[in-house]
Parts: sequence; structure tokens; C-alpha cells
Amino acid sequence: MTAADGQAPGSALQATSARLARLQLTRAALLVDVARARRNIARFATRAAAEGVRLRPHFKTHQSAVVGGWFRTAGVDAATVSSVGQAEYFAHHGWTDLTLAIGANPLEIPAYDRLAAGIRLGLCADHPATIAALAAGLSHPVDLWLEIDTGQGRGGVPVADQTRLGELARAVAAAPGLRWAGLLTHAGHTYGTAPAHAAQVFAATRTALRAARNRLALDGLPGGAISVGDTPGCAAAPRWHGVDEVRPGNFVFFDLMQLTAGACEEDDLACAVAAPVIGVHPDRAEAVIHAGAVHLSRDALAGPGGPEFGRLLALGPGGFGGLLPGWRLRALSQEHGVVRAEDPAARAELASLVPGMLLLVAPVHSCLACEQFAGYHTVAGERIGRYRRG
Repeated sequence: MTAADGQAPGSALQATSARLARLQLTRAALLVDVARARRNIARFATRAAAEGVRLRPHFKTHQSAVVGGWFRTAGVDAATVSSVGQAEYFAHHGWTDLTLAIGANPLEIPAYDRLAAGIRLGLCADHPATIAALAAGLSHPVDLWLEIDTGQGRGGVPVADQTRLGELARAVAAAPGLRWAGLLTHAGHTYGTAPAHAAQVFAATRTALRAARNRLALDGLPGGAISVGDTPGCAAAPRWHGVDEVRPGNFVFFDLMQLTAGACEEDDLACAVAAPVIGVHPDRAEAVIHAGAVHLSRDALAGPGGPEFGRLLALGPGGFGGLLPGWRLRALSQEHGVVRAEDPAARAELASLVPGMLLLVAPVHSCLACEQFAGYHTVAGERIGRYRRG
């Protein structure tokens, strides 16, 4: 066990609750360890600079202008978003080079055009009707990426479908106002895999995209840049060479999903949910917290004792500590979470809990946990604002 503040392991839970109480929180709140987050950012930014690859981080994880400022300090000047609202928010806060990495929606062309009037905007498409609609409806130029499916099976043109790739590339090249950007993919099938497999997927993705670009060039079509995005693949790949930009997002905070997959270490976890205890049940070795699916999402890990919707985390005097063993968030409903003491040491600690104490829960998926809150708190008690969906 990693004890908080150098105390005996048995006191880590009480020490964490006492430190959380000093923040004067009265309900579930998302806490950010700024030092850890900035270290995560610096690690990826330094690596990108060393390898000559552009880091265009996906801001859908944090969706905060304040956190975006930490990226700026690390030398990042371009970002990825996943909605028009996010693009508008970050453009308002001075970001002038944004890629909307989700298939373009013809119904939102007026909003795209307003954005493109003031910033360099990247869009992506995988259908000729979308390309035609953008060409007809935009009065300001945009960068257009072809979205490629390299194995996830979500959006995008299958990377091996050279005929379709060629047809779409020709349509973009012939469309006024559309600047050919290149080939963009999200290799999301790295999630939930071991680092060795994630690295293999990254390498296979890079090889497939480079081959597709070369085939376009042989047909006399523009090849453009190669843009790949996913935290597990980027974290596991020994080198990023061979691609032009990477778009990981989750790495700013990481989470239990990434930890379990080996993409990060415990001391990289940079966000967690502070949750009030509202019930204690020693007879079943459980406590109930007011933090449910609307705070943590329903994502879960498969554990030896059943699904895990989160784990307890220690809070030290200067930031997060380590995970507290022996505890499992075993169940969630809309507002309730059920925390189970799994071993004798944890069951002994359970007797010290009373309603009104606060526990710190590391989320399974930080992107979805962040989405549940209107803003964040630092471990020093400062407030951090963020974009809220309209």
C-alpha cells in the first residue's frame, strides 16, 4: 500500500478523507492533480518534438481552456476536438488551428463556415455526399482529411479499399475551398489491450496508411499527411516516426483503463472523483457513496471479484498518492456507488467511516468522468472551468 503523507498504511484512508474535508466539498467533485497532468503533457510534448512529429492532442478529455493553457506552455499550438461546440469554445480561447476529428455533418456546415472564417479548421469525411455538401456550402476554405478505418470498425474508409480512397481523393482535389490534408485515423482497437499489442497496432496502422498514401501518389493523387490518434498506441509505440502527427487525448489525466492496459503508471493518474459517504454497512463490508453513473460513467473493468467501476485513491499533502488496495467500487446506479472492503485490512478501516466523510475514486475512464462535471477542482482547492455542452 502507498500510504498518504508517509503515515502507516492503515491510516491512508482517514488521512485522505481529512485532506478532502479541507477542500470544503459538499458533493461529488472531480479533482485534478495539476503537477501530474503537466508532467504527462510535458512527456508527450517532449517526445513529439524530439521525433519531429506534430502533437495535436485531443481536447475532448479535459475540455478546459485552463488545461489547454498547460499544453500551450509545453509548446503545443494545435488541437483536436470532437464537436462544433468544443471547437467554438477553444477558438474563443485563442486556439487558431483545430481539427474536428469526427465525420463532418452536413447539417452543421454553417457553423463550420463561421469557424473557418476565423481559424484554420480541419474536417474529415468518408463519403462523397459529405465532400460535395462541404464544397457547395462553405465560403471559407477548410482542411479536409479522409477518415480511414484501420481496424476499429467505426467510421472511415477501409484502408485497403484503394478504389474508394482514390474516388474520394479525386473529389476533394476537384472541390474548390477544400484543402487536401491527408489520411486520418483513430486506431481505437488498441483500447483494452496489452502494451505489446497496442504497439503492434500502431506499427500496423502506420504501415497501412503509408501504403495507402503511396498508392494514391502512384495514381497521380495527393498523398498529404498521416494523422493517427489513440493514447494506448501512442504510449506503447517505441517510435512515432513515419507519421506526421499524433492525436492522443486521454494521456493528460490517464485512468484505470490505461493503467490496467499498461499504458501508464499509478503516479500518472491525474484526475479522480471526491465522493461523500452516505451509508456504511459493516454487515456486508460495504459503504455507499453519492457518486454513481452520472459522476463516473458506467465503464467498468473485469476484476477477480467482479466488475470494478473505480478504485480508491490516496491524497497526500501535495497531491494524489497511490491506489488503496483492498477496496473495489463494485456497483453503480444513477446516483449511488457501492464500495466494498475486499480484505481484512480494508474491513477494519470500514469501521472508521461515517456518513459525511469523503473518499477519492480513480475513474475507469477519465474522458467520460470529466464529461459529467461542469468544472474541476485542483488538489489545492482552486476551481478550473470547462466547456459545457449546450
